[in-house]
Amino acid sequence: MTRYRLLRIPFIVATLTAFMLILASACSSSSDSVESTSSSSSSTSATSVPAATAAPATSVPVVVKPQGKLTVALTDLGNETPSVWQEYAFGKSYMRMLFDAFNGTNDAGEMDKGNGASKEWSMSEDAQTWSFTLRENIKFHNGDPLTAEDVKFSIGLMTSEDSVASYKTKVTASIQDAENQITIVSPYEIVIKTSKPAAYLNWDLSDIQGVEGLVQPKNYTETVGIEEFANDPIGSGPYKWVDQRKGDFMEFEAMDKHWRVGVPKFKTFIFRVIPEESTRIAALKADEVDVISVSRERAPQLEKDGQKIFSKVGASVLGLYFHEQYLDESVWKDIRVREAFNLAINRDELCEFVFAGQCTPASVYPWPDIAPGTDNSLKALPYDPERAKALLSDAGYDGAEVAIRSYPRADVPEGPRFIEAVAGYLDAVGINTKIIPTEYASYRKERLAHTLNNGSGYLAAPNRPLAGFQGVMRVLNHSEGAFTSTKDPEIDRLMEAWEATITEADSLAASVALYTYMYNQFTHLTCCNMSISYATNDQVDSWDLGKRVWDDGFTNLYQP
Repeated sequence: MTRYRLLRIPFIVATLTAFMLILASACSSSSDSVESTSSSSSSTSATSVPAATAAPATSVPVVVKPQGKLTVALTDLGNETPSVWQEYAFGKSYMRMLFDAFNGTNDAGEMDKGNGASKEWSMSEDAQTWSFTLRENIKFHNGDPLTAEDVKFSIGLMTSEDSVASYKTKVTASIQDAENQITIVSPYEIVIKTSKPAAYLNWDLSDIQGVEGLVQPKNYTETVGIEEFANDPIGSGPYKWVDQRKGDFMEFEAMDKHWRVGVPKFKTFIFRVIPEESTRIAALKADEVDVISVSRERAPQLEKDGQKIFSKVGASVLGLYFHEQYLDESVWKDIRVREAFNLAINRDELCEFVFAGQCTPASVYPWPDIAPGTDNSLKALPYDPERAKALLSDAGYDGAEVAIRSYPRADVPEGPRFIEAVAGYLDAVGINTKIIPTEYASYRKERLAHTLNNGSGYLAAPNRPLAGFQGVMRVLNHSEGAFTSTKDPEIDRLMEAWEATITEADSLAASVALYTYMYNQFTHLTCCNMSISYATNDQVDSWDLGKRVWDDGFTNLYQP
């Protein structure tokens, strides 16, 4: 006991000494504060509270969390199947919420090492070996880390035979065997050896075009099964999956914080599928939804009514496909018939009366006139119905029926009216047309199956940087492309020469060569360059729609 008390004495003395020093320091600080206040505010009244008696300021960190809900209504959401091999480009608007990309891009449409799972990449001089280093801080929503195993697994799924990814064939032209061409050096390092020069491989495996670069977790997918994954998907994106009813809605919940986005603005984000424009407009005005895709014709009146209009200027080029034109029985096998179709339509009238003047005649589908790798000396074909009739007669057109699929789309809500107008022009020059109302998803399946002999449908192909056009041309027009309508050996040769280029200058020249050839071959019924518009309520203050393909800046709606 005595020893314990003796040990306590030095401690008590030290404690009292420290307390007296702190008290003296506080008095000194208070005195200094009063003196400073007095000297700098000599006109202050006697009733002012001295600084020494004011409560000291305290700094409390403000915890910011996602709040509220945003609802976006569109005509469609792709396959509405959230898996990297079961979804195509039109579903990217929601897929980028759920998943991160292998290689990142920015809103300007450029590759960006700050926005993807890979933080560094490099290409060999012959453009056949790519090396990537991944970030080590990305986790999937179940807590598993995102590693090179997940990247390799996702590329394997996306390039598999059953995959419906839109630009798969552009990737498989370089990576035909993911298992053997992709080497995992370490958990966060990966090397890809391509079967031919692939100067745009980092682009092809990004989020700029379709869903080809999005990363899906290997362990979780294999645990639940690749077919079942889409029923309860897990990604590493800023939002996690909550629920869906196909053809109706998808619901997502924000992560409290995400490495790429920060703190998402909205806690709940909902996509709704509302094909009919008048229904979407009524829902917006009733504040049942916050953002809708809107036709060019209705946008001005909605703006007058107090809604906000955001547009992606020069976003796309609208055209119709001459499907299976390589078949002997195709009406489009003869170049004169393809030219006649292009001369039969009045592009200026279509722009004025269908698209409210918010478009201009275009030259070559799928390049908008403002796109890189084009020849601006080549102008849109004129309206010349008499020459169209003469060409049809010379070609011996026998009145074979042409069936045009008609459907609304988010980027072209006016689609059905546009098809009616086109059919009217074609009928006027003696072409036997039939309009078949359908959904885009059904038409897409027909395209993939190549069962559209003498069939046509439309698409507004988005503008994109040069690398993107190389990808879309492989998919749409090379004989091995999933959606090819041409199977022309000269197109194949020009396409492969373009893919073999490494420098930007050579790539541009190769693009122009293909562009010129397709212009002279009338490979599509090219219509017009157009913008894409959305209407919003006050939930959206500003919105940069960006330059990504098939994703009009939806990420920027929930950026903090």
